[in-house]
Amino acid sequence: VLPACRLDCPLGQNVTFYVSAISSEDTQAAAHTIRETNALPSVCGRFCLASCMRACTRAAMDDGVDIRGLKRYAVQVVGEAEPIAVDAKAAKVAVVGSGPSGVAAAHRLLQLGMKPVIFEAADKPGGMLTDVIPDFVLPQEMVENDIANLVKMGVEIRTGVQVGKDVPWSEIDSDFDAVLVATGAGKAVMPSVPGAKLKGSTNAIDFCRTAGNGKGAKLAGNVVVRGGSDTSLQVARTAVRLGAKAVSVVHASPVELWPVTSEAIQAAEKEGVSLLAGHRVTELKGSGKLEAVVVRPVRGTQQDPVGRVAGGAMGKEKELEATLFVEAVNRRPGKENQPDLDAIAVGMLGSLQVDSAYKLAKPGWYAAGEAATGAATVVDSMATGRLAAEAINNDLSQKREAK
Repeated sequence: VLPACRLDCPLGQNVTFYVSAISSEDTQAAAHTIRETNALPSVCGRFCLASCMRACTRAAMDDGVDIRGLKRYAVQVVGEAEPIAVDAKAAKVAVVGSGPSGVAAAHRLLQLGMKPVIFEAADKPGGMLTDVIPDFVLPQEMVENDIANLVKMGVEIRTGVQVGKDVPWSEIDSDFDAVLVATGAGKAVMPSVPGAKLKGSTNAIDFCRTAGNGKGAKLAGNVVVRGGSDTSLQVARTAVRLGAKAVSVVHASPVELWPVTSEAIQAAEKEGVSLLAGHRVTELKGSGKLEAVVVRPVRGTQQDPVGRVAGGAMGKEKELEATLFVEAVNRRPGKENQPDLDAIAVGMLGSLQVDSAYKLAKPGWYAAGEAATGAATVVDSMATGRLAAEAINNDLSQKREAK
């Protein structure tokens, strides 16, 4: 029977082995084991919901083992990863997108003896890890170190190449043995409440990208953030750093049901962020520009796996004075990043339609991460990338055997 910490990890990391190896001062073995199943160990050592730590049997007695911190320590001490040799005649697989699912898939494809080539539209790889998550939450050097190690292992990354614009999807189809679409869910969806189009109403992706690029304007008034995720708290803490007078995070669930770590909650509260749990945004008010956000208490809520809340009786409304409202709940894949090829279908919420093995209807094509599932956590997206890579390997192996 596998230990609870390993069972709860979406990547199935051999937690007990690498924790024991570190305690025995064998960090080399620990880092090797971590990197067997984790393409972004430095990132996950800092930015992960750490379900393994909550499942740790010691958690019933104290705070449990700091598994995330030990992971970060092991890979920092050991440093660079070793190259993985691949046969010159190995199958070539195009991975479109260099976010968590894309790099995890490329890592697994390389391990399985294939030659992955990642196409990234931006100038730097990493997806939203690079241009959305603020540095005080995830230092960029951690993302850069993990990406550099993947390149050292043998993953090829072509940045500044938008498939569908710079290179036709049809050309990718003809030049590679298989194609994995891992373009994420970078299109924000504003709430369907009155006033959502007022000046002063924006979304988390645009807000964080602007602030992260050093172009964020100083804030003088109050800020209200909608959502109970890590992203919501990152937005709130960024607003504090930009000088906001007061920052509130509004979400319908009780705080204990928010899909965030206790450390993230504590950090936000320590910086002065107010958490308005059990409330829902019902309206944005203002004359041309935002002046107030209307919220109502919610009771009897239920939450789905990605943190969306439905139902519940509502109490009396109240207004929160605000000059900026940031939507940090809903986002979905954008059409501009999806293949314009026959047989590839898109679902109602914008995700590419895949089967249980992350296969698209077009033979040789697959999708993983948020492009297939919609908004998800970093580690969940990585897990689907690995599963898609294994499906690609199985299909190409069967194809070779049939010849």
